[in-house]
Amino acid sequence: MLFLRSLLFNAWVYISMAIYGIGLLPIGMWSREGAYWVMRAYTRHVFWVARTLLGLTFEIRGPVPKGEALLVCKHQSFVDMMLLQVTLSQAKFVMKRELLWAPFLGWYAARVGTVSVRRGKGAAAIASMTRQFIAEQTAKPGQIVIFAQGTRVPPGVEKPWKIGAWRLYNTFEELPCIPVALNTGLFWGKKDLLRPSGTMVLEFLDPIEHGLSAEAFLETVETRIETACTALYDEAAAKGEGIDWRARLP
Repeated sequence: MLFLRSLLFNAWVYISMAIYGIGLLPIGMWSREGAYWVMRAYTRHVFWVARTLLGLTFEIRGPVPKGEALLVCKHQSFVDMMLLQVTLSQAKFVMKRELLWAPFLGWYAARVGTVSVRRGKGAAAIASMTRQFIAEQTAKPGQIVIFAQGTRVPPGVEKPWKIGAWRLYNTFEELPCIPVALNTGLFWGKKDLLRPSGTMVLEFLDPIEHGLSAEAFLETVETRIETACTALYDEAAAKGEGIDWRARLP
């Protein structure tokens, strides 16, 4: 039954994206606020279906940033952006440039001020990202969100934390820098078909003090976020929720 419910849910995520994306396109393209409204309406619908069909819910922990902020996040799932979008007032993400051409997703991402980068361009990509965010914050202040490992990383898998996060931290010294932990990969993994029941958690941690070197900053980010994520994995395991992530480790 879980297989069939998961299959139906996964299909509906994309079918409903097309319905909302096309049906509400005039609202979404009218203004940035309209685009946010459409994205949140779609996200709330998906979460309602997840709760009703799968018994899959979510919980937000820690103080939610209300004003301008830099959020340095762990990234495990497609749902991460949805959780942040429905929680934050003016979220602006870093996204690989290819996704801007994706139907529906790319349209609305561009409308709300998502910044695109070309992977593999190194320092040039980081410099371009920084310039775009400076312009974005001037035009429409909000919450800058960067997935600091640059891609989705399953629970327990090690990937480097990239320098782009420090570049934004060093550029926007006036903004609180808030690390974000989550456990979404236990329930909505990148290559997983099944969507087990349980509670996805997104947790805003204590801000990181400014003035750190790149090495110290990345070490602090990694330690705080990975420690918090592991605690969330263990909490889910104690409840019998999600995948057995330790069994998947090499």
